Amino acid sequence: MKTRFYIAPLLAALCGAVLAAPSPDSTVLKVEGAISSPTPQALWDKAMLDQLPVHEIKTHTPWYDEAKTFSGPLLQDVLAKVGAAGKQLTITALNDYSVQVPVSDAEQYQVILARTINGKSLSIRDKGPLFLIYPFDQYPELQNKLYYGRAIWQISVIKVE
Repeated sequence: MKTRFYIAPLLAALCGAVLAAPSPDSTVLKVEGAISSPTPQALWDKAMLDQLPVHEIKTHTPWYDEAKTFSGPLLQDVLAKVGAAGKQLTITALNDYSVQVPVSDAEQYQVILARTINGKSLSIRDKGPLFLIYPFDQYPELQNKLYYGRAIWQISVIKVE
């Protein structure tokens, strides 16, 4: 008899978690791997990303002629929300291109998952929906092939390892 009292809240919590998850069609980002999410992967839609604090980085990049202002959540905030417990990230784009990024970059350089550029939402055609942006102008040591190569766009999956 007492068991029912413990199971009912657990089932309600699990059902609530399932209902709160975005539909596959609205998923913008999947985070998987060494995370403490109740499921093997955490799915994020735009509304969920909107709940995180927005940060801006104004910087020059090799892909644009002038400095642009990028905004979006900090990568470290996304990793914290899913309980990431790894040291390395494999970040994959919509076209299956992937890069390796140390988790330490997220904190050390306050990199963002940019969702807008100069106030305009990033579409897939414009390197969206998510573009990993480093503050290149703020840290001259980032202005090289290694870090430009880590600035992956059209992000769809982050695997924590």
